[in-house]
Amino acid sequence: MALPLVGALILWERRIAFGGIMAVCSIIGMIEYTGMMLPSLSRRHRAVLGAAGVGLTIGLYFRPELALVWFLAALIVAATSVLLAPGEIAGAGARLGLAILGVVYVGGLTAPLALLHRTLPEGPLWVITAIAATFGNDTGAYFAGRGFGRHKLYPSISPGKTVEGALGGLVATVLLLFVFRATFFPALTPADCLLVAIPGSILGPIGDLVESLMKRSAGVKDSGHLIPGHGGLLDRLDALLFVGAWIYVYAVYLR
Repeated sequence: MALPLVGALILWERRIAFGGIMAVCSIIGMIEYTGMMLPSLSRRHRAVLGAAGVGLTIGLYFRPELALVWFLAALIVAATSVLLAPGEIAGAGARLGLAILGVVYVGGLTAPLALLHRTLPEGPLWVITAIAATFGNDTGAYFAGRGFGRHKLYPSISPGKTVEGALGGLVATVLLLFVFRATFFPALTPADCLLVAIPGSILGPIGDLVESLMKRSAGVKDSGHLIPGHGGLLDRLDALLFVGAWIYVYAVYLR
């Protein structure tokens, strides 16, 4: 039921609405991340970290030219929050690293899709392309892995992923991008299709594996319980965060 709403917000002419959705994703993502990776911190200090991450998302959205300022401010807030409540000193360094990682991982990577949507005249179409490429890759990898999977891609982190599945996901993503070009996004060039699909098909699985690595290190199955039977928000957005970041950089700066 949420997908039609998200689709409507992507296409709505008041683009700030989609920016608001991504800010909400940043809030939920920080709650899930801190609960998963930093459960020993008090609620107050997790709230401070959450505010740093969400503040980074909002700052990047409204004033991306001040990106360095927002990143420095968010990192200082995150580091200070751990300094003021270090807990057991022997583990303080690890908690400091996890706090800073969370702010950058969630707060930083949530912003590119919203920026892509707002910055370019065809921003909504680029966002739909990013979402479709991500989930198209995942679908292609699933079916190719089931049908032809023989060689494990990274069994210690994700036993179900195979090399054959990854190649199938790549092929599916390339085909999907050319279908998009032929139907509702003719501004895409053949080079665009390849330069979105190929890096995206590499970065999407990396994003998925990174989140799987964090979950395994934390000893949890899912990042949260937001979506019954499907885990948390980060479980749904892990690949899209990485793919969205690449497509933003490509479409805005490299194309």
